[in-house]
Amino acid sequence: MASERKFITENTKRSLIKKFLLKEIEGAGFGGMSIQRTPIGTRLNILVERPGMVIGKAGSKIKDLTETIQTKFNVDNPQIEIQEAGASAPLNAQIMAEKLAEALERGWHFRRAGHSTVRRIMNAGAKGCQITIAGKLTGARHRTEKFTEGHVKYCGDIVKQIMDEGYATSKLKAGVLGVKVRIMKPDAKLPDEIKPIIPEKKELKIKEKKVEEKPEVKEKKKTDIKKLTEIQGVGPSVVKKLEKAKIESLEELFEMDVDSIVSIEGIGKKTAELIIKKLAKIIEEGK
Repeated sequence: MASERKFITENTKRSLIKKFLLKEIEGAGFGGMSIQRTPIGTRLNILVERPGMVIGKAGSKIKDLTETIQTKFNVDNPQIEIQEAGASAPLNAQIMAEKLAEALERGWHFRRAGHSTVRRIMNAGAKGCQITIAGKLTGARHRTEKFTEGHVKYCGDIVKQIMDEGYATSKLKAGVLGVKVRIMKPDAKLPDEIKPIIPEKKELKIKEKKVEEKPEVKEKKKTDIKKLTEIQGVGPSVVKKLEKAKIESLEELFEMDVDSIVSIEGIGKKTAELIIKKLAKIIEEGK
């Protein structure tokens, strides 16, 4: 129970310090704070849009804040560090809520102020924003106006992670207006966002095969088929029948057997055997 009470006490103190700073540095564009315990003491990082208003002349304002925080909230050796919001100011919900409240106090119409603030937030790169202005806007009765653009989350644990919320009040003659600004951060990752993994294209390295040069094959000398008539018993008619069978040289005829020659129309078995027997001698003589 002691540890639980300690956590409650610390969080209560943190909330009270934040409320105190909102009131004390009003107009400086308070954007939030963080408290960090160090061996030396307690470090308070304050994010503001206009640091000069917090520091004061020769650091007088920041010295008063340090002393007040130490005595009023019993903070051990507080060290205040001022951080300027700079270009990230339009993406800070608390700063934009205070700026909108100031614009309403200066006499801006609530619609003009609301649309202008939404446009500035979205131009800064926010994924979405919603501005709510509540109070006596135009008449005696209370009403609420909302200005929404982009993607906005309303419920669930994801709201704490990706939504930044800020609240401010605007004091007018008709009454007090409440201003609430909600901004979805530019780097917000929603649970339903799926990024496909595209495999890298690997370059296929094709090995170059060396083509071995084949030695040139010398064409065999062809002997005219008409020389077949030198064989006794083989006449021009047999040569014509062989030419008709598209046999143009004796070398082609030499590769054939008896049955292949007999299959040619008009050549008998005896003629085929005679050709095979005498053919080799004629080819050798031709060479």
